[in-house]
Amino acid sequence: MKQMTPSSYPKRMKSENFGTLQLTQTWNKYGSCPDGTIPIRRKGKNNKPIPLGEHNRLKALSYETHDTSKKDDIPENHEYATISVDGNFLGAQAKINLWKPVTEAQEMSISQIWVAAGDINERNTIEAGWAVDQDTYGDDRTRFFIYWTADGYNNTGCGNLMCEGFVQTTSDICLGGDFTDVSTLNGDQKDASFNIHKDESNGHWWVQLQGIPVGYYPSSLFTTLSKTAKKVIWGGEIYNGRSKGRHTSTQMGSGHFPSEGELKTSSYFSWVKVVDEDNVTKDPKFFYEGISNPNCYDLKIDNLNYHTNGFSFYYGGPGYNDKCQ
Repeated sequence: MKQMTPSSYPKRMKSENFGTLQLTQTWNKYGSCPDGTIPIRRKGKNNKPIPLGEHNRLKALSYETHDTSKKDDIPENHEYATISVDGNFLGAQAKINLWKPVTEAQEMSISQIWVAAGDINERNTIEAGWAVDQDTYGDDRTRFFIYWTADGYNNTGCGNLMCEGFVQTTSDICLGGDFTDVSTLNGDQKDASFNIHKDESNGHWWVQLQGIPVGYYPSSLFTTLSKTAKKVIWGGEIYNGRSKGRHTSTQMGSGHFPSEGELKTSSYFSWVKVVDEDNVTKDPKFFYEGISNPNCYDLKIDNLNYHTNGFSFYYGGPGYNDKCQ
């Protein structure tokens, strides 16, 4: 039987603040869905399922733990700036700053949360965040997306509703739909809260956007994620195709380094939390940073604004520059 709402939610710390910003997607301007239906983005000529195993750029970093101090251990054609924690978790959440980064052809820029479990060939992941991906969507708009795999991105999983798996329950949010508003440099900042958590009653993994339950991945889809997540990752990733014979100029986040100025310049994750085995949200502890090339994209923990932003960090960069070749 289809479940319409989560039967349990993570227990929040009193200090948490996800705000009251009303989140809208462009399609909301043109109407709403009748009861009992969900919004589905029309498939244009570029919006097509990409066969798993054939498109390397979709193999996100979370399927393997990389030692960024060793060049040979960095996944080919990927650059990233993240923080990660290992342990036993029932979910994760964060507010992610919304931007519209510039991307080169056939490349993507994403900012998201990963929850994962299992060794490389059986890696299970659930992912949620925003992406600019012209090759998939046919434009450069900032879009809400989700993704899953149960075998290291080899034969199972997909993004949004491009294959069976995710059970959408809300008519208010469109998977793959673009956000109406994004942040502007030195101007208004827009963000949205993203949440992945496991239902304690039946084990389904729910995805929420701005506090709205979007739907769930049934527990039966997974093997290693059927119990708990073993790794959680937050941050940005780009695909670097080097089509011009040099490092890509695809931007991550706002396209500006944390060192250029934080508030209203660099992109951020705030109110970063894990959901522990007792279903309580907590700050990540014993985390480690994964920065593939700080000359291209970097990350900086925010140690000054905990009372207003919770555990947070700034991240991103422009890609190609004098030091990033």
